[in-house]
Amino acid sequence: MSWSDPARRFEPAEDVQLRAELRDLLGLGPVVASAAEPTEELKALAEDLRREAQRRSRTQRKRPTWGLLAAAALPLLAALAGLGSWGVQQKHRADDLAAQTQRQEQELTRLVASHSTELARERQAKEEVQHQLQLASRKELRKQEPFLVIPVKSPLKVMGEDYQRVKQAPPQDPQH
Repeated sequence: MSWSDPARRFEPAEDVQLRAELRDLLGLGPVVASAAEPTEELKALAEDLRREAQRRSRTQRKRPTWGLLAAAALPLLAALAGLGSWGVQQKHRADDLAAQTQRQEQELTRLVASHSTELARERQAKEEVQHQLQLASRKELRKQEPFLVIPVKSPLKVMGEDYQRVKQAPPQDPQH
């Protein structure tokens, strides 16, 4: 079907636009349907237009770049959001652990302080008792008459009555 055929009803908008551009470039103006037969020059031009229209319809239109970038960025954004939520969770765990450790340290400090206070009281009580015993013993020594203490090398051993010897003692040498 010729490009100038008036019976052509379903023509792509791209073809109409391309044809209008070429008419303007050639200076032909608006096309009037004529009953005359088209010239060879018009036929060649129509064939070129048809080839250009087919080439344009075959070529794939490019998608907008921002759409591709958004599609590529979605998995990255999902991964970043997952890492962010994991990081926040880990921070909460670390904060809770730090607070628990601080409470334990405070409890240990309190226990150490109470224990050291208790030990100091016991030590002071012992010192007071020793001091009082020393004072009492000095007073008793002053009241009583002095006495003599004889040192003993070995303490006296007493044998029990239910004692039974199993072995005989080795004979002693009179030379020693």
